[in-house]
Amino acid sequence: MGVGEAAKRGIRFLRNMPGWRASFNPWILRIPNNPERVAFVLHRITGIILILVLFLHITVTSTPVTRGWEFWVEEISKAKGITPVTVYFFLFVGAALFHGLNGIRLILVEFLGCCVGKPEKPKPPYISATLRAPQRQLLYIVFALWIVLWMIAGFIIFG
Repeated sequence: MGVGEAAKRGIRFLRNMPGWRASFNPWILRIPNNPERVAFVLHRITGIILILVLFLHITVTSTPVTRGWEFWVEEISKAKGITPVTVYFFLFVGAALFHGLNGIRLILVEFLGCCVGKPEKPKPPYISATLRAPQRQLLYIVFALWIVLWMIAGFIIFG
């Protein structure tokens, strides 16, 4: 596939950028019909969210030590119904579910070789094997399971 034909298909080629910018190439690479790229970006974003939540959780749960148990019990008793804390917890559960499910998929694919298929000689237009059926179906299962489990968590949290 030539550059002109790739441009018609919406594929954008990036030049080599040595240094720290090279690590951001996968974030901006645009390939049409590529849910693997969406999963890659979501996995990184949810990982960052989980790290931030960990630090926030440590800070919040240290309040009984700094302000006393009476303050802690009073603040927890205020959290009834839909509050910013419950919305925050709902978003955290969604991030944790996706990160966990996609992590299991990555372990299955990259470490155990599940859904990889047989190696084959590359032929133009060099469509990656990951863009074909077995791995893509596994990714769609992860997306569907994530949405269903997140909806169930939402009913439990807000219900």
